[in-house]
Amino acid sequence: MQLQTHINRNQFTKNIIQTTTDFIDRTFDINFGDKNPSNLMQMPINQISLFAQQSLRNKYLVVVTMLNEEQFQGKLIKSVNDNKYIMKITTGFYKIVELNQVKSINQSQSL
Repeated sequence: MQLQTHINRNQFTKNIIQTTTDFIDRTFDINFGDKNPSNLMQMPINQISLFAQQSLRNKYLVVVTMLNEEQFQGKLIKSVNDNKYIMKITTGFYKIVELNQVKSINQSQSL
């Protein structure tokens, strides 16, 4: 009987730990140790694509935040395909921006 109680307590503890970790995973946007950054996307990909198209068409000065938190400020000057754009950061410095690696695109207030 004592062994059965110990096993039940151990299972109860495992259940509490599992329930707590599941709750944290579902509730918070923190994925410690996650090697796949694509699920850290903040803006929906359709919205990122629309913002990129508008920024290119209207020559907006934008700030692009990548999934690794790098930020680039400049203008999208050319669309390579639906997922890739060329961004002019400064004179002579360009960046290829892949939309599936972008966390957000925002219009910049100043250069």
